[in-house]
Amino acid sequence: SSGINAEYGLHNDLVMFSYGGWLLFMFGLIFETAADYEKTVFRSHPANKDRFISTGLWSISRHPNYFGEMLLWFGLWVASVPFYTSPLQLLSVFCPTLTFLLILLVSGVPKLEKAAIEKWGKDPEFVKYMAETPCIIPFFGMGKEIVNKSE
Repeated sequence: SSGINAEYGLHNDLVMFSYGGWLLFMFGLIFETAADYEKTVFRSHPANKDRFISTGLWSISRHPNYFGEMLLWFGLWVASVPFYTSPLQLLSVFCPTLTFLLILLVSGVPKLEKAAIEKWGKDPEFVKYMAETPCIIPFFGMGKEIVNKSE
């Protein structure tokens, strides 16, 4: 036998696990790129100035580009697991997990959601969009109710 299996002494199921990680990576990359492209096209139309995007991938997630990015990093981790030579290397899962947590809790979502609520928080269509559209994972989770404290 030649190739990757012989070189690393891997069983076929581990090789398939790695391929699964690469598929997850590719899906995430395509998802993130498509979301970014949709938003770029949306913003390029003058009629959409000062409007929020809620079409395409943005209709199933308020932050589909972040969802794609998270899948991409977890996919790379999954793809690499069969090549680990020490159980300690499994701790590298903290890298994609930290990326996920930073985007979800610190640098990405909180800042964007705050700015969006400040800009469109009184728009009934936006309030409905926030309430009905999952934050990151498409079709999973609840939306977010906007509470206007100034009323």
